[in-house]
Amino acid sequence: MNTHRVEKMIHWLHVMDRFDHQKIEKKWQERWGKEKPFRADDASKKEKRYVLDMFPYPSAEGLHVGHPEGYTASDIYSRYLRMKGYEVLHPMGFDAFGLPAENYALKTGTHPSATTQKNIENMRRQIMSLGFSYDWDREVITTDPKYYKWTQWIFVELFKHGLAYEADAPINWCPKDKTGLANEEVINGKCERCGAEVTKKKIKQWLVKITDERYIERLLNDLEKLNWPENVKEMQRHWIGRSEGAEIDFPIHPEQAGMGLLKVFTTRPDTIFGATYMVVAPEHPIVKKALKVVENKKEVEKYVETSIHKSDLDRTDLAKEKTGVEMRGIHVVNPATKKEIPVWVADYVLGSYGTGAIMAVPAHDERDWEFAKKYGLPIKEVVQQAEYRFKTCLIIHGRPSKDHSGEPGFLGEENCHWIPWVKKHLEERGTTVYNPRMPRSWEPDYQEWKKTVEKIDIDEHSVIVGHSAGGAFIVRWLSETKKKIRKLILVSPSKSMNPKKDYVDIIAKFYEFNVDPDLKNRINESVIFTSNDEERHLKSAELYAKELSARTIRLENHGHFISRDMKNNELPELLTEISLSRAFSGEGIAVNSGQFDGLKSSQCITKVIDWLEKEGVGKRSVNYRLRDWLFSRQRYWGEPIPIIHCKNCGHVAVPEKDLPVELPKVKKYQPTGTGQSPLATIAAWVNTTCPKCGGKAKRETNTMPQWAGSNWYFLRYCDPTNSKRLADPKKLEEWLPVNLYIGGAEHAVLHLLYARFIYKFLYDIGAVPEKVGDEPFVKLKNQGLILGEDGQKMSKSRGNVINPDEVIEKYGADTMRMYEMFMGPFEDAKPWSMKGIVGVRRFIDKVWKLSASQQASKPAQAAVPALASVNKRTHALVKKISEDILAFKFNTSIAAYMEYVNAATADAEKFSLADFEVFVKLLSPFAPHIAEELWELMGHRESISKEPWPTFDPKMIVEDRVQLVVQINGKVRDQIMVAIDINQAEATRVAVASEKVQKWLDGKQPKKIIYVKGKLLSIVV
Repeated sequence: MNTHRVEKMIHWLHVMDRFDHQKIEKKWQERWGKEKPFRADDASKKEKRYVLDMFPYPSAEGLHVGHPEGYTASDIYSRYLRMKGYEVLHPMGFDAFGLPAENYALKTGTHPSATTQKNIENMRRQIMSLGFSYDWDREVITTDPKYYKWTQWIFVELFKHGLAYEADAPINWCPKDKTGLANEEVINGKCERCGAEVTKKKIKQWLVKITDERYIERLLNDLEKLNWPENVKEMQRHWIGRSEGAEIDFPIHPEQAGMGLLKVFTTRPDTIFGATYMVVAPEHPIVKKALKVVENKKEVEKYVETSIHKSDLDRTDLAKEKTGVEMRGIHVVNPATKKEIPVWVADYVLGSYGTGAIMAVPAHDERDWEFAKKYGLPIKEVVQQAEYRFKTCLIIHGRPSKDHSGEPGFLGEENCHWIPWVKKHLEERGTTVYNPRMPRSWEPDYQEWKKTVEKIDIDEHSVIVGHSAGGAFIVRWLSETKKKIRKLILVSPSKSMNPKKDYVDIIAKFYEFNVDPDLKNRINESVIFTSNDEERHLKSAELYAKELSARTIRLENHGHFISRDMKNNELPELLTEISLSRAFSGEGIAVNSGQFDGLKSSQCITKVIDWLEKEGVGKRSVNYRLRDWLFSRQRYWGEPIPIIHCKNCGHVAVPEKDLPVELPKVKKYQPTGTGQSPLATIAAWVNTTCPKCGGKAKRETNTMPQWAGSNWYFLRYCDPTNSKRLADPKKLEEWLPVNLYIGGAEHAVLHLLYARFIYKFLYDIGAVPEKVGDEPFVKLKNQGLILGEDGQKMSKSRGNVINPDEVIEKYGADTMRMYEMFMGPFEDAKPWSMKGIVGVRRFIDKVWKLSASQQASKPAQAAVPALASVNKRTHALVKKISEDILAFKFNTSIAAYMEYVNAATADAEKFSLADFEVFVKLLSPFAPHIAEELWELMGHRESISKEPWPTFDPKMIVEDRVQLVVQINGKVRDQIMVAIDINQAEATRVAVASEKVQKWLDGKQPKKIIYVKGKLLSIVV
């Protein structure tokens, strides 16, 4: 061995003894900080790319290991793009205003500016310690007056264009701390700090009109332009909540109360004939007016007071039981049926959505169905759909009245009773109806009736209807037979605890029975229909309701539910109870809808709206779930709102020359107790002069919400030091729109929606150049959560937070970066594992040792040979990593690295120094510190980040081996790698030699062999 090679080997074995991550990573981070290789050049002629992370809030806790996941992915992508020849803008900053800093200041007495600065320094250090290739010269911090000057300028522009306005709006109010609370400070309806019950309080607030017609449809429709995860786009669609339908007027009675009309918006005007009651939100203006005339004023007041303590989320939770109170003494008239229907106040309706009132159609809305079931309100089917019906129904009639003693007429003629009508309509809907003629119905005998019914197949899926004496018979029969049924409906049932007194002797025995106490447990649901009947029937209904735990529905003017009491033979509420097993909210055929019967739902909607408009009781309308953006906080730590209040001039915007309106430095920033911002107590700051008239005026004391500065920060990165304007349009043209935005899916609605709105506004007023378009983020990626080792979300309360400082110190930044990418698919949640990170560190060490062996054992090469001479595995790795980075499949990239290193270690002679150089380039976006060090040790002076990304030769990665599936008697027993052109004889020889195959052959000779070249070898024994 020559002397030079021996000396080289000794040198490398010494240098490569171990990977000293603390020394090497510090070395390269200091060099990057000094040389600034990742600084973006505005004037570069290269094609530009903008890769953006959602910037962090600088909390006192700093980062935990979950935070850098997205940063690592964006850094890999940015480093890859630079090596591909792009000029890349990859900036970082801090979203530093907001509640956490203020709350911490209130708790510790430390000014929020001091804690914020300290937290920023700590988080910046943590981010830098991971070697991310950010352009730190472009750092923006939202609390810097030079930055928030332009946040205030944006607000002024919104105000000038009629998109920022002041109005009375409700806030969460803590009566003990006497302060407004953000939603996140309200836990289960109580103040997070003191535990007091939170109420709602209306105060003057600033709002931004995100619902303006110039923007709301664009925000919805332009989602189609975006390469975003579909679930995020769907969340925005849902949040915007566009719905087409009709606005309908319901006259309020009594008219002398002077309450006028109750307006509702509905997407299903075709169901108006099924509206059997109305529901208004507790905060609806009609409630206050109605208190003057309702019969149950105290009950309504108490319910409204209870409702204001609930959050909107709690009120609309579908899993929670619905509550409400009828406002007795007022009602509305359904313009379709002309019938009066009751008005309820219920908190499952929100005053902030639609008109704050709904027409309740329980047959076709799950919430209304649940509410109607609970309170015994009528359910009327108006949309027919067979799948939701009971398949079989048994109807037992009662004793005929003297007017209907002729049994054929009572039982058969449609004009005589509702039973034939119900039977007919149920059969039209596909329900099998049994309506036996009970023997001697005028003088009923229980045993004779029992024999008749026992011929009918009744099971636990049946629904049974019993009218009057028929109801008594059914209850007695079910009590005796112990049968189970799905549903029991009693229509004005008869019952008596003293039959001999209440009835003539000949039928007294018919009522001599006791209800089985367990019967209510054998019936899934019991319903009783009553009306203004005789007292004995009403008393009977009360007794049955108690014994069966039955729901009672009272219908006016139906008497004993026989033709002499009813205006017609229809009983649609009963028909609905029988035919529907739950609410049906889909499309079907209109029924019980007058002139619209028989129309498909889609046709019926159009026809009903036409009719409403013709009658002057409604109109076509578009409604949105989205509400205007509440843009003010009664807090200290936020951007002052640049508005001056003048008695003569009203609201006046602060002129641009006077911006920024700086946040005054104060010693006290505690809540005022009045609902005003602490700024209101600083007279020297509040009192000013009006920019218009020069008279005495006062500054706005509310501050902006935390996300005010985060909705445009990506624009400022393009020109972070501009003092003349928000950003130079030419520089915006160079970089915008953002090519890739990475952040958590939890920002899908608020931040991303508001950022899109602000960007579109700035585009419309010319602050964003027309050339770049009106959408800020072309592509979006969401990282999944990194959970604690216990599989739960990391939090201090659970004690499962892992500090990245500890991981980096022990294992190194490259190890942590690679482990976070190796844990699983980027978008998925995955639990942290210290065992897993140890495995990745072993891989880093293996790469280090492989480099030592490569450098020490192979002769020096004057130049890297042509890539065509590189190992085929290397070409395949170039293709794999290139594709995976673009697809964000980082976990499979790392698996490919590991497989490659294992092969190179096991069969080093087949891998050249050129192979290893390519490998180090491919590794550098993932593990930049070790890659830079190895690159330098291999004699290169320039940073590896300046190197071009390797290319591959497609001809070199054509597979010459394939996986052959081996079956024995039709079952897969092994899979073996074979040459792609292997013939049947050779494939059989290789397969039979396999231990797994030999085990299943068990010494038997193949009777038949089926071979599909390069894919399958099937052996029959």
